[in-house]
Amino acid sequence: MFTKIIIAEDIDNENLGIVSSVNAFTNAQVDTAQFCDKTKLKIERALQEDSPYQLLISDLSFTLDYKEHNITSGKQLIEEVKKIQPDIKIIVFSGEDKPAIMKSLFENYKINGYVCKGLYGLSELNKAIQAVYNHKTFTCPVSKSALHQKNILQLDAYEIQLLTLLVQGYKQEEISQYLTQNNISPNSRRSVEDRIRKLREDFNAKTNVQLIYMVNQLGLIS
Repeated sequence: MFTKIIIAEDIDNENLGIVSSVNAFTNAQVDTAQFCDKTKLKIERALQEDSPYQLLISDLSFTLDYKEHNITSGKQLIEEVKKIQPDIKIIVFSGEDKPAIMKSLFENYKINGYVCKGLYGLSELNKAIQAVYNHKTFTCPVSKSALHQKNILQLDAYEIQLLTLLVQGYKQEEISQYLTQNNISPNSRRSVEDRIRKLREDFNAKTNVQLIYMVNQLGLIS
């Protein structure tokens, strides 16, 4: 069984409930962090001390305080943690039940398990820990149903990058320049315009503003 686990959860009483449940189920050292930056820092320090965490259990949304935060969502945290410790196992424990978000996390972020918070959330979380420890992927009943839906539009990493830059206010010419500077292809203005036009068609959006609104509502980008 896992011997060192870190939990990223911003709500105190939920954090305590998760820790209590995990402690009852395992003999692991269980550490917590309320913010994503702090979680990443603890994982980095554990690696430096040659005592890495084996499992990250993370929520997706975090309430931020007045301090400046570099990582503001669970998706961003997972992405950053994978860069510094690719082999860490990750279970998402969240109240988010949008199918597109769940699919994206498994397909694009390579998580190992997804458990929806709720009446049986903690018992499902224990099942997830056991399954992931045994090198299996785990989905609770809600997430399993979502993953089997076939009619959900999916975005690849390139399309997510384009839409994220649009959200940040980049114009199409600026997006082309950004992609070029970061060695992301295709990066010509024509390629950018064509892909954004295709996305509008896929989502039946008349404008880029409507497109951004729709993908946000579906939870397809952070």
